[in-house]
Amino acid sequence: MKTLKKVNKKIKETIGDFRLVKGLGYFYVVSDDIALDLKLATLESTSIHVCHLTHQSLEDWLEDVREIVDKISGR
Repeated sequence: MKTLKKVNKKIKETIGDFRLVKGLGYFYVVSDDIALDLKLATLESTSIHVCHLTHQSLEDWLEDVREIVDKISGR
């Protein structure tokens, strides 16, 4: 079973110090690292417009987070 805790663990292992947070009808990406979180704050959006965690595969979640993280690293 996919849980937010498991998805966030995989994000941390494969992408870095980032995690998903549940909003109302969407998720968004944050970081506990202040410098990374400030960089995320400069983006127009860090939202992933998916209502439920189970509506995407783990691979899709990782891809979505990578796309957002790539924007702050200039890729």
